[in-house]
Amino acid sequence: MKNSRLKNSISILFLALFLSMKMAGLHVLSHTDDKEHALHCYICDHAVSNNLTPAISADIPEYGIKNTESIPQLENSEHYDFVVSSTIATDQLFSRPPPSLL
Repeated sequence: MKNSRLKNSISILFLALFLSMKMAGLHVLSHTDDKEHALHCYICDHAVSNNLTPAISADIPEYGIKNTESIPQLENSEHYDFVVSSTIATDQLFSRPPPSLL
């Protein structure tokens, strides 16, 4: 019981934080008539700073991708042995039937 209550409380807290950031973005609309106050409003600066933070750092080192293909050396075997058996192998017992006549 306590575990589910804790999970619900944490999810409500995160939802409240998310909605407060979205509502802080609507605070900008209250500055339609203010000319000087809009430049020094801390609530507006905090709401806009979330959108101006880069998701990826600019000083990421460049990594090169090398495409290395190895060409295997194939040897031709001159000796090929094939054993003919009149019995059916165990892995072929349940294979498809032979094709019918056309």
